[in-house]
Amino acid sequence: TTSPAVSCVECQRRKQKVRDECNRQFPCNHCSKRGVAHLCRFLFHLLLTLDSDLEKRSRSSRKRNLDSSDDESPTEDMLYPDFQHTDFDVSVALNALGYMPHTHHLVLGNGAGPKVGKDPMGMDEGSEQSEELKAAMVSMPAKPYTADCLVDNWLSGANHHYYALYPPEFRTQYDGWWATPPNRVTPELTSLILRVCACSALFIIDGDVKERLESELRADAWTFANRMHVAAEKLNSSIPPGKGGMIQVQQLFLSAFWFKSAEKWTEAWHALGAAIRAANEIGLHQDALSEGMSEFDREMRRRLWSILYTWDFALGSMLSRPLLVNHADCTFVAPTLALEMDPEHPDRPSPFFHMNLHGKLCLDMAAQLTSVSNKVIPIGVVLQLRNIVEQFFKNLPAEYARHTPDTRWDEELEWVVFQRRYLHLIGYMCLLDPLKPYITQNSGKPMSDIDKALREEGIQAALGLMDVSWGLFECLVSAGAKFHYSVFCIFDTTTVLCSALVHDEARNLPQRETVIEAIKKGVQMLEELHTTSNTTASLCLILKSLLANLPLSAREKRVIGAPKRTKVGVSSPESDQVNEAGSSGGNLSGLFHMERSEAVSSNSNS
Repeated sequence: TTSPAVSCVECQRRKQKVRDECNRQFPCNHCSKRGVAHLCRFLFHLLLTLDSDLEKRSRSSRKRNLDSSDDESPTEDMLYPDFQHTDFDVSVALNALGYMPHTHHLVLGNGAGPKVGKDPMGMDEGSEQSEELKAAMVSMPAKPYTADCLVDNWLSGANHHYYALYPPEFRTQYDGWWATPPNRVTPELTSLILRVCACSALFIIDGDVKERLESELRADAWTFANRMHVAAEKLNSSIPPGKGGMIQVQQLFLSAFWFKSAEKWTEAWHALGAAIRAANEIGLHQDALSEGMSEFDREMRRRLWSILYTWDFALGSMLSRPLLVNHADCTFVAPTLALEMDPEHPDRPSPFFHMNLHGKLCLDMAAQLTSVSNKVIPIGVVLQLRNIVEQFFKNLPAEYARHTPDTRWDEELEWVVFQRRYLHLIGYMCLLDPLKPYITQNSGKPMSDIDKALREEGIQAALGLMDVSWGLFECLVSAGAKFHYSVFCIFDTTTVLCSALVHDEARNLPQRETVIEAIKKGVQMLEELHTTSNTTASLCLILKSLLANLPLSAREKRVIGAPKRTKVGVSSPESDQVNEAGSSGGNLSGLFHMERSEAVSSNSNS
């Protein structure tokens, strides 16, 4: 039959009573209530696919019988009866030549479209375990307390940064891994669990839990995290390209996440590239390839591709690196967020909602940048990008609003606070990036009115980014965690503001005194954090070196606390004239927070 099942597979298994039957929507009422949306699957699409295949085979068989004649030439099947072509034979051969599975129909010249099959796994059934997998299983922390504690800490904490793992599904996979005989476990799931342990160890919020873990592990959290990461990296090297399916893409993304958390940005970018290529292998970049899959599988594919897409756009902009995603050969369909829908609380935010908002911002900006052939962005495109970001801020839901947000979910859903500040950080980053050339242009040369206006907006964006960066970092550092986007933004924005002062020959930089106070605060921020990592300590030294060579007046030096320059024969300007626009002097530390919100609000209204 091609009729859809009355109930989803899970409700049928549980023999749900007729009077309280499944509502036949995804996810259904019972699976949603029980928190097992990943088990909610309907047979309708599968049955249609089977019927379609049977019908095609039947038609093909009838045609062969009608076309057959006594004098026709012998076919290959007649000549070689023991050799039978199968879809598997063809697929294996084409994969060996390097063709992606979803392009086989193009290679063979048939128009039936790509076949949707089960994601290839890392190990063939009955194959012998690799030495890397055996070593990884030895490295796996004990389940009763250590591994369980790290998984719980990850799913309730740092997983909400990007929500790459759907907790109910991962818990099922995790429990299944421990219940599987050691000779039957797969390398990609083993690696994923090691990645979760490695990343979780860097974000342990509870001090008592951290102390107990370090006591049991006989190592500090960082040493343990690095050990788990190394074990996962070695195991990952044994997984052939194109194998492992969604789990392989997830564990490769967590590798990029770990590198970023460890302040290894170059390694993070390369790890992201590996995750994107693995995603290409299973067709995540083209949503049409998921037709015929369950609604849950389609949703998870869209979520994972959304994360990879936004990461690529963000890291490419931050690090001035080329994009890894081929925009001409990909589609982007926003996840439905149906997995977290609660009929009793329809306005309850989804843990993935912030990624949908971030993804839309990236898509809108990318559409404007497609016409830019070099790094110099035309002023018309700059204005369009500015308008896109302002519209992004304006359209943020109440719980994520830039000014006076709705905080009713903050206590119940602690991750809302992080996601709100994350969206503000992303927004200001995107706002500042195209305005940097206008901030650092030489004020001693003639400027057009639009250049002056964009210079002022750029300064305001830089001050706003400094503010939200520190607010986000404080949110996590107070709980013992790290988020190095904040450190990067603090350093990058402070250097941009220093460059603005260096090029301010006319000494007419908008909010000059507030900028000086912001630079001072940026250096103080990194000074407070210099003990957290060697990278932060190095960044702090770079800023102090820049500070010593800024062309400041004697009064400005006293405000910023800049040391004397070591370079002999270069005198700093002694004029104390400052541009008073947007700054009234006096208590600059109080203005540092207040004036930015007021000025940004007035800019957006104008």
